[in-house]
Amino acid sequence: MSSAPKRPYSVEDFSELINSRLQRLESTQEARQRYGSLLAVLRQQVDSYRTRRAGGK
Repeated sequence: MSSAPKRPYSVEDFSELINSRLQRLESTQEARQRYGSLLAVLRQQVDSYRTRRAGGK
């Protein structure tokens, strides 16, 4: 039995998923207080990746 996903996900799919989850997390006060620095780093990484992808096309 394979643990592979039924449909292949592209890096762009994961980028969009991470971005939407980050936006949801950043909108909650508790998440900002507990994970503020981590959220900032993740946001920076996602934004940097998206900028590189946009520039590379």
